[in-house]
Amino acid sequence: MNIAESLQYMLSQDAIIVQQATELVNVIIGVDTSNKYDVFSPEGHKLGSVAEVSGGAGGFILRQILNNARSCNLQIFDPQGQQIGLFRKPLRFIFTEMSAEADAMEIGRAKRTSWIGRNYIISVGSGESLFTINSSLFQWRRIKFDVMRNGVLVASIRKKFEGYLRMAFTQADNFSIEFIDKSLTLEERYTLFATLFLIDFDVFEQK
Repeated sequence: MNIAESLQYMLSQDAIIVQQATELVNVIIGVDTSNKYDVFSPEGHKLGSVAEVSGGAGGFILRQILNNARSCNLQIFDPQGQQIGLFRKPLRFIFTEMSAEADAMEIGRAKRTSWIGRNYIISVGSGESLFTINSSLFQWRRIKFDVMRNGVLVASIRKKFEGYLRMAFTQADNFSIEFIDKSLTLEERYTLFATLFLIDFDVFEQK
């Protein structure tokens, strides 16, 4: 499977920061519009963007009805606007999941495993790489999701970015994933990156 060079560069960062764009119509009248995100390095360099495929008028209506249970595709773009990756989220009312794809092939998948708890299992390839997230419901402000493999912390997903230039990311919701285990493969990093967006849909978009 081929991962685009610009996507490889994005995934090779020690951490990736994702800032969600806030639509004015959402702020004023509470209408939920398609998600759009900008992607940055820890130093603040723009690495690309991610956009939810809207699905037109029908997709807009379903979005209002189904909310975060809806199915959707998230397209990943490099800074020049070229699509370099794709995340797919099927319709799920419980046990939500999201897959990471490249060259029309699934590279990995993240899935929620408990209805009340924020627990996830992440598989890469044919399931040989398995990660877990077990996060408490009772977190405030600095919300964190630790990614474990065989009891060892390998990555961490946070609701607020706390690294360099943190003051530049205070005007909108932002998330980050830090790759603590530097031996993680590109496929593993890509799937964990998809997990960040699943958590955003699953936990923070919930109404």
